[in-house]
Amino acid sequence: MNAAMTISMLRTEEEDFLIALDDLAALADSLGARANALSLIPPGQGGPRTAEAAAAFHALSPELQVRLAVAVGILRAPSKMAHWHHTIADETVSRAVLAWSTSVEESIVGLAGTVDPRRITFWTPASVKASISKMLAAGCSLSNDEIGCKLSTHAVIVFLAALDQLRATRLHGMLTHSAPEATFSRDEILERLRDAASEDFRWPLLFVEKLIPGQLVTSLTSQEVDAALGELQRAGLVEAASEGRVARFELSTGGKVIADSVLHEVSKVALGVTEPQAGGQLGRDIVLLVRSTYYLFLFAMAGQAGAIAALDQDELAATLHFALRQPIPPPVAEEPVSTPAQPAAPPPLPSKDWYVIHAGQSRGPVDEPTLLRMLPSLPPETLVWNQELPNWMTAQEAGLLPAPAVASCSRCGTVLEPGQRFCANCGQPQA
Repeated sequence: MNAAMTISMLRTEEEDFLIALDDLAALADSLGARANALSLIPPGQGGPRTAEAAAAFHALSPELQVRLAVAVGILRAPSKMAHWHHTIADETVSRAVLAWSTSVEESIVGLAGTVDPRRITFWTPASVKASISKMLAAGCSLSNDEIGCKLSTHAVIVFLAALDQLRATRLHGMLTHSAPEATFSRDEILERLRDAASEDFRWPLLFVEKLIPGQLVTSLTSQEVDAALGELQRAGLVEAASEGRVARFELSTGGKVIADSVLHEVSKVALGVTEPQAGGQLGRDIVLLVRSTYYLFLFAMAGQAGAIAALDQDELAATLHFALRQPIPPPVAEEPVSTPAQPAAPPPLPSKDWYVIHAGQSRGPVDEPTLLRMLPSLPPETLVWNQELPNWMTAQEAGLLPAPAVASCSRCGTVLEPGQRFCANCGQPQA
């Protein structure tokens, strides 16, 4: 593979592909890649760009065509996807999406960047885990303090808003050379929530809000915030500071440990994992990991349930293993068996669009009957592919051609190699 090869709108760099998002959409259309509800590639605009994308694809080597076609198919119709954001020392931010396929095990396709060109990368679950662990310096010492509790998703969000409020008062205190306010009110929490849609990755709530479905964070009501504050008090993270006309709250000892870690974070990673659930609904699990000098804290939200906890290395490994696990293929619904008096002829199967690589050239799409007529004139190593296949494969591997007949010795039954004139086992001459 060439280290840096320019092919029109498409470039390769080491093991990666670099391409603009609109060109990627045109390429997906030219390959006939069909989208699903989790598609990470938008619809193409058609026109000359689709033809240009096809030309750029055909200019690649067969090996690269296979690799890119698989990546595009997974990104256009993933079985599972995840947004992956991380920051280092509040100075840099990186955003990417990951895509899985139930038919391609131990392989995750990444699409990185928010501006063009986007980078397409192949990962494995192990390499993603290793990268996240490195970002969080998980190989260094982590505190073994058992800090954590199960909460609702609303309570986790409100606690993050409280931490952002305390960070704001701390910054104000630094600017005015005064002691920062250590308490907060419900209205101040609501103000932080309303501001959460702003783009500023340095604030944990704003950082993770981009991964939370809909407008859950910014739409929490006063009653929901009150209920969440009550839940945080019962969990021992928040305490009542005053009972005057305006109720104010402060963090408990355990809450302050978490706050100090977030205020002095070294790095943070957020994962928003989406995959189909029973009944056809899409489920979203949110994981925010914040690393400080001594602690690694988890803020988790899955549906209505959430949690905050300090993690050690083993617990981080378990969390990432669950988040990055291979998606499970949906169960095939079994239809009830019926015995009609006069069974009707089955409807014709839908035609599949096939692509062929032969002598370094790609052809397609062609329908299956056309492909079957082409195959006898093509060599056995010719590769074929359609959207239902996990990878390019020979026509025989794809089930389009029967397996070659296996010759065996007429005397002892030993399997013979093609053209073998004598049995290697018993010496019997073969016809």
